[in-house]
Amino acid sequence: MNITATIERVSLNDTVEISDLIINNASLYLRSHYSDAQWSIFKSYYSIETIRQKIQKQQMFCAKLGSVIVGTIALDQDYIVGFYTHVAYVNKGIGSKLLRYIENEAQQIGHPEIYLASSPVGLDFYLKFGWQIVEELEIDYLGVPFVETIMKKRL
Repeated sequence: MNITATIERVSLNDTVEISDLIINNASLYLRSHYSDAQWSIFKSYYSIETIRQKIQKQQMFCAKLGSVIVGTIALDQDYIVGFYTHVAYVNKGIGSKLLRYIENEAQQIGHPEIYLASSPVGLDFYLKFGWQIVEELEIDYLGVPFVETIMKKRL
């Protein structure tokens, strides 16, 4: 079932709602893939203060149903980051709409290809939309290793 949501630029007023959405989604879908140290770093990476900073540095968008944020995605240079859907709206077309939107945004500003780092949970979703696996990396965040799959898509 697809839901009609509007996509708009995130504002600083959305900071708390975005942080909560991301951490709630990750608690359900990603937590089992992370050690306690990784989870602690993940939560700080998407804390209210960090989201506030990201809003000012990245092209960050959200999907809304009325005034409720049901998904978020951002473009940082040629990298898609912070892509999460509200847990109550997973598998309802919100993620697909956000991904197509950000791909179009990236193309309009002149990126010939874009990248993202996928968790194991997201791989099949991205492959379905024509993304290709580039490599699997171990990336160090604050002294703690995270394994991420780097993907790209030619626009």
